[in-house]
Amino acid sequence: MSDEKSEAIRIQAGQRNYFLDVKEAKTGSKYLVLTESRKNQDGKFDRQRIIIFKEGLTPVLDALKKVAPELGVNF
Repeated sequence: MSDEKSEAIRIQAGQRNYFLDVKEAKTGSKYLVLTESRKNQDGKFDRQRIIIFKEGLTPVLDALKKVAPELGVNF
């Protein structure tokens, strides 16, 4: 395993924060952790995470490209 730790990317969007982190499993496989963090009514943070391994990233990106125009976003 590599000792290098990549910096998380933080995206602030209104009341929500999104974090993108690249991690490495014990097997050496790298994966993406997409975390949504938002403050709840108690003032605590709720976090939801999606983990996408390398082999799943291209299909997810392809699907995002297909649905993005429906949201008025093109990339």
